[in-house]
Amino acid sequence: MKARSDGKISQLNTPYARQVSSEKIRNRQVHQRRCKRIIAVFLVVFLIFGIQIFQSKRTLTDINGNIQQAQSQLTKQKQKNQQLQQQIKMLHNPDYIQQVIRSKYNYSKKGETIYNLN
Repeated sequence: MKARSDGKISQLNTPYARQVSSEKIRNRQVHQRRCKRIIAVFLVVFLIFGIQIFQSKRTLTDINGNIQQAQSQLTKQKQKNQQLQQQIKMLHNPDYIQQVIRSKYNYSKKGETIYNLN
C-alpha cells in the first residue's frame, strides 16, 4: 500500500491519493501552459511595441534631416534676399545705374570712346 517514502512520511497508495496526486500533476501542467501562454502574449506585445518604437525613431531621424536641410535652404534664401534688397537700394542711386548701363550695355557719354580689350 505504500507508494513512496520520504524519510518518516510515506504516502498511501489508495485510489483517492492517486487521484489527488494526478490532480496536482494536472494542475501543475495547466499552470505551466498558462504561464507559457502569458509569456508568449507579453513577448508578442513587446515585439510589436519594439518595432513601432524603431519605426518612429527612424521616421524622427528622417524628419530631423529634412528640417536641417530646409533650414539650410532657408538661410541661403535669406542671404539671397538680403543681396537682392541691397541691389534694389543701389538701383535707386543714379550713379550706380549709370555705371551698370555703361559696363553691361557698352553705353558711353558724348565724346567718350570705348575700347573693348576682350
